[in-house]
Parts: sequence; C-alpha cells; structure tokens
Amino acid sequence: MESPYKVRDLGIQVAVDNVSNVDGDEVEFLTQQEQMAVEDGIGSILNSIIGTTIDAAYGEVNPEEKTSIVFQEFSESPATIETPSPVIPIWMYIAAAVLLAIIILLVVLLIRNRKNEEEIIEETVTETAIDEVPELPQEEESETVVRRKQLEKIAKDKPEDFAKLLRSWIGED
Repeated sequence: MESPYKVRDLGIQVAVDNVSNVDGDEVEFLTQQEQMAVEDGIGSILNSIIGTTIDAAYGEVNPEEKTSIVFQEFSESPATIETPSPVIPIWMYIAAAVLLAIIILLVVLLIRNRKNEEEIIEETVTETAIDEVPELPQEEESETVVRRKQLEKIAKDKPEDFAKLLRSWIGED
C-alpha cells in the first residue's frame, strides 16, 4: 500500500542573523570564518534532510542546488505577543456601586427595624406588668372583713359545713 502523496521536490532556505553580539549601541557582524562554519554545519544537516525525503524514483538530486543559506541583519527582535490586560468596563463599576448602595440601605433598615421591635417589646412588657399586678387598697380589718375571711376559710376547708350554713341563712330570710 502506498501513501496518498509523495515528495517530488524540496527546497530549503535558511536565513541567519548576521549580528553576533549586541552590547548597547555596538554591533558586531559575523566574520567570514564564522559564516563558513555555520554554512558547513547547517548545510550538512539540510543535505541529509533533502537526500532522505525526496523519492529515489525521481532520480538523483543534488542537495546543494536545493538549499540556500543567507546571512543578513534582522531588523527587529522576534515579535512578542502582548496579551491585553483585562479591562473592566465602566458599566461593571456602576453596577457594583449600585449593588453596594442597596446592600448598605438594607443593612441600615434592618438595624432600625430591630431597634423598633426591641422598643415595642420593652413597652409591652412594662405595660403588661402594670396591668397584671394592680395595687390593692389597704383595708382596715373591720368586723365584716374578719367574718368574710372566716367564711372563705370554712368554704375551702369544710365545703359541706359551709353549704349547711348558707341554707340556714337562706331559710331565715
């Protein structure tokens, strides 16, 4: 089974930055010897790539014809992709301020409501305490008061005797 495609021709071009050292404003270019060393190193790598990639069915190919190495000064440093810093839109600041104002308003109203409830509870407690325990006027112990207390005591202790006493009083009238 064959692959769906075959490489029939291949050419590789390499550009090398000619600047070897940049210190402040001083620029040094590669010497002729350095350029020859780079060409020999890169050239042998490129020749082996081309020799192994092109299909032998198309005949011998001279790899030196398919490679080119150029020395030049690059005008700019490699481009760096600047990631934009996240910008928060103005409407988000406005929405946050409105929400903060609503939260503060609700907290203030909640605190006022609790104070009012505490005051109402205190007032009702004091009012009910006064209503439940009215002051009794001081009665002088007269003969009628003593008799009434004795009758109440007999009614609690001996209810049958108290009933007989009431019948006798009703019968006298």
